[in-house]
Amino acid sequence: RVKAALRYPLIVIVAMVVAMFILNMFVIPAFAKVYAGFRAELPLPTQALIAISTFTRDYWYLILAAMGAAVFGFQAWIRTPEGHYRWDRAKLRLPVVGSILYRSSLARFAGALGITVRAGVPLVQAMTVISKAVDNEYLGDRILQMRDGIERGETIARTATATGLFPPMVLQMIMVGEETGAVDRLMDEVGGYYDREVDYDIKNLTQSIEPLLLVGIGAMVLVMALGIFLPMWDLASAVRGGR
Repeated sequence: RVKAALRYPLIVIVAMVVAMFILNMFVIPAFAKVYAGFRAELPLPTQALIAISTFTRDYWYLILAAMGAAVFGFQAWIRTPEGHYRWDRAKLRLPVVGSILYRSSLARFAGALGITVRAGVPLVQAMTVISKAVDNEYLGDRILQMRDGIERGETIARTATATGLFPPMVLQMIMVGEETGAVDRLMDEVGGYYDREVDYDIKNLTQSIEPLLLVGIGAMVLVMALGIFLPMWDLASAVRGGR
């Protein structure tokens, strides 16, 4: 569902990249020929656009090769154990999406803990299973740290606090559940709470990203407009001043 919600923003981003490529390859060079006839110093934005356009036209094949190499290199990196671990940690820090992934993992943790406790599975074994259920290597490693603490005789609440992974509400619910013997019921409530939050955020994910897209598109249009039309405005001002 997250991937489906991100489909529209990704299409917009790809369209922006394609538009920039076309402008650099065909539109800006045409204006550059016109500006060359002015025989005047061009504004800095225009010089930057012309330089980028010239580089793109001369080395477009290198740019495409570098982009392809970056994609394949990234995919190869996240297949390695260290790369997978670092990428899972980085995903939780992404704007907008990271919070959804984090709370989704918390919902999985709480639901799995409630099920295993209700089924009478030993906590050490349960934590091993739950570390895989959260579907995130970074979070799974923290849960394995909890397992090690439980093996030493510590409480679930104390080991959960030591990981720095859980928000205060979850820690409080774990603590109350241990004191009252209702860990399974309270974890079910925590899992349901985060499931509802994630469901709401996913429904509004596209609306949350749209302002960022509008800012990006606006900035691109502003830079292009300044770079292309500033020399024309300067020329028009010079002509009016000469008159």
